[in-house]
Amino acid sequence: MFGSPSVIVTTPEACRRVLTDDEAFKPGWPTATMKLIGKKSFIGISYEEHKWLRKLTATPVNGHEALSMYIKYIEENVISALDKWASMGQIEFLTQLRKLTFRIIMHIFLSSGSEQVMDALEREYTTLNYGVRAMAINLPGFAYHKALKARKKLVEIFQSIVDDRRERREKRGPGEKKDMMDILLEVEDENGRKLNDEETIDVLVMYLNAGHESSGHIT
Repeated sequence: MFGSPSVIVTTPEACRRVLTDDEAFKPGWPTATMKLIGKKSFIGISYEEHKWLRKLTATPVNGHEALSMYIKYIEENVISALDKWASMGQIEFLTQLRKLTFRIIMHIFLSSGSEQVMDALEREYTTLNYGVRAMAINLPGFAYHKALKARKKLVEIFQSIVDDRRERREKRGPGEKKDMMDILLEVEDENGRKLNDEETIDVLVMYLNAGHESSGHIT
């Protein structure tokens, strides 16, 4: 499975053994998947690095103060989307729901409501996720090869945004509104260590992918 020898467990006893024995069984993802989502995202780092990164990003991304900033925006967009869907007649619900959740997370992280930017990123994420679920065949024409190219484009887009935000941060006046991208660039641990560009970009790739895929499917 995914190019690696695999054992699938299905009985409750075997699942309990795997999920409770941290010494014998370590969490992990296929190398091919890590290349797509990012080696510095949650799925590609060690246990200690995972704890450090989660501790560093949990409050700015998932904390009460952070979420309360966007409740009104989320509510307005959901109401607007429901009204729009009601006037469209028959719709493909999952597709529309994915667009809604992706629009919301785009605003939260990048303060972007641009249809052009959203459509461009959505296309790349759709291609990326086809590759995540495909065999890791890196040859032209195969889904995984296309996904690697999509990943490269996403990194280029986010790198340009990171560079622009770092430049703008030096000119920002006191009290100017921030989004999650600004907060990720500023957050630091107790030793003063901040996320570098690679870590920031992989966190962005991961979280926006969650907004594009996971939220739509779970909802």
